[in-house]
Amino acid sequence: MFKLTEPALSGYFALRIALAEALKGSIGASLLPGFIAAIAARFVGPVGLKLSAQAVPLIGAAAGAAINLAFLEHFRSVARGHFTLRRLERVHGTAPVRAAYEALTATRDVAFAKV
Repeated sequence: MFKLTEPALSGYFALRIALAEALKGSIGASLLPGFIAAIAARFVGPVGLKLSAQAVPLIGAAAGAAINLAFLEHFRSVARGHFTLRRLERVHGTAPVRAAYEALTATRDVAFAKV
């Protein structure tokens, strides 16, 4: 059988007193809802803090995935443009492609210039 030591006894009685204080005013059929409400009121803060702390890695992972996706899309479009120019240079030669690019460069910001 268990031998109750002094700390175990004091913990037991402390728990009984705490439960008696929490359940004060609840009698009969309303004992269970009052008990649950008392427990929920006591632990809503620590549980909320725990859940928010556990959500930090998930939020970090989602942010990291979004940044990786943005970089991936950017460098994919840069590579597409680069290899399109290389293909055009192979087919038509470097000089005509460069001349066409220079002609486009001179007019590409005209729509945004102040009139």
